[in-house]
Amino acid sequence: MFALNRFCVKSQSPKPAAGRNLLRLLVASMLVCLVAIGCRSEQVDPETAELRQQFLVATEPAGAVTLTELATQLGVIKPDDESTVERDTATAPPDATVTGETATGPDLAPPVAESVVIVGRIFAGDMEPWDTGKASFLIAELPDEGHGEGHDADNCPFCKRKAAKAPTAIVQFVDAAGQVIPIDARKLFGVDKKDVVVIRGQAAAGELRAMVITATDMHIRRK
Repeated sequence: MFALNRFCVKSQSPKPAAGRNLLRLLVASMLVCLVAIGCRSEQVDPETAELRQQFLVATEPAGAVTLTELATQLGVIKPDDESTVERDTATAPPDATVTGETATGPDLAPPVAESVVIVGRIFAGDMEPWDTGKASFLIAELPDEGHGEGHDADNCPFCKRKAAKAPTAIVQFVDAAGQVIPIDARKLFGVDKKDVVVIRGQAAAGELRAMVITATDMHIRRK
């Protein structure tokens, strides 16, 4: 009986130690995984890291205006009724040339750039706001705060009609040669559709309700 009892004691005594070792192993594995995930999420190539440091700012610039306010300043819309002044190829002189979003010609003055701070969200309605492969995207007016609890501006008929008539802006980030940086903005800045951004830069009136903003820096409003 003594031998049997001693056998039973010996067979059971290692279990607590084994349990503790297993727990330590699990905790260590979890820590390794968390560190590995963190390293992967922060890992960017040197060029991207340098451009992020150049353009992204942690502190939001003060004095941001809305797209409607900027469009009024630039003469894109009338200050009295917010109706859009559309100057497309139908109203351009016959010898004007149209390139991208702007038209130029002997009777059309070149766009005048103004230093601005503007707030908007990355959005283009049913279309994609990205210029794929480039550091450029479209921003739209921030939606109204809402008509009540649970209001969804993107699916509200009133808000959608208002947004369709509202001015927009093409934001572009350029290199020292004045060319748009050939890195997709989503990769370069880690931004996504509907992100709210505050842009500081030079703004000029464009065509088809769009302004063009050459950004010097950008702040991303995080929720």
